[in-house]
Amino acid sequence: MEKLISVAVMRTSDAAEIAGGTDSKTLMYRAGLGLFQSWDWHGKIDIVTGSGNNAGDGYVLALLLRQHGIPCRIVRTSEKVSPDGGYFFAKCEERGIPVTDSVDFSHTDILVDCLLGTGFRGELRPSMRHIVEQINQSGAAVLSVDINSGMNGDSGDGFCVRSDRTVSIGCLKYGHLLGMAQGKIGSLYNYDIGIPCKGSYLPLFTGDDRTPESWDFVPAESFPQILDNFHIPAGEPAQRLQMLADALREKMQFFTVSDADALPYTEL
Repeated sequence: MEKLISVAVMRTSDAAEIAGGTDSKTLMYRAGLGLFQSWDWHGKIDIVTGSGNNAGDGYVLALLLRQHGIPCRIVRTSEKVSPDGGYFFAKCEERGIPVTDSVDFSHTDILVDCLLGTGFRGELRPSMRHIVEQINQSGAAVLSVDINSGMNGDSGDGFCVRSDRTVSIGCLKYGHLLGMAQGKIGSLYNYDIGIPCKGSYLPLFTGDDRTPESWDFVPAESFPQILDNFHIPAGEPAQRLQMLADALREKMQFFTVSDADALPYTEL
């Protein structure tokens, strides 16, 4: 059974796993391993990072690419960095991975979007919107990390990066399905990195169409139109989301990441 959850539940689950003793950098490393496994890496690769933990996932990916002899470049759009992201960025600098602040992607073959995470809400700042526009106009294959930068993680709304593939970390969020229904996501991979769900969820692909007790999903104003435009029959939100997931199933894949056979993150 796959689970569809809110951004708030994912945040709570992540915090509970760390409070229970799992090293947060281990979780970031597993996310990076999932990213590395999710694409056929070749050509000129740009990893575009912001200031949060999504950037940290990108820094882990850069280290894994280097470890396998695959060149890449980090395009850093902010000097701010999360503590865990800063740990892995320092390793990237130690390993001599190229870093630039240029957002010219005219010669990029694969572009990894690590700008903004699932917690983003509202409108993009003009400077960030410009970067998203550059990504969308680049002609490169685009992989978004956890969610497309600029997309609301619960509603799928917002001007955002349009990805060929989005790699969700943990569990799928409501915004993934709703964004995919709007054509913002080409294919969707989800990587379970060992964070148990701590909160309400909607079960997918089970045949159980009951609305979950204490369900936390609140449909945005755009919800009915998105589902109508995708020709999902009228009904309760839970059932409509499950039908949407069924309709999109061929574009989704689910994996579990293990670092058991990988080098410790300290040796990247």
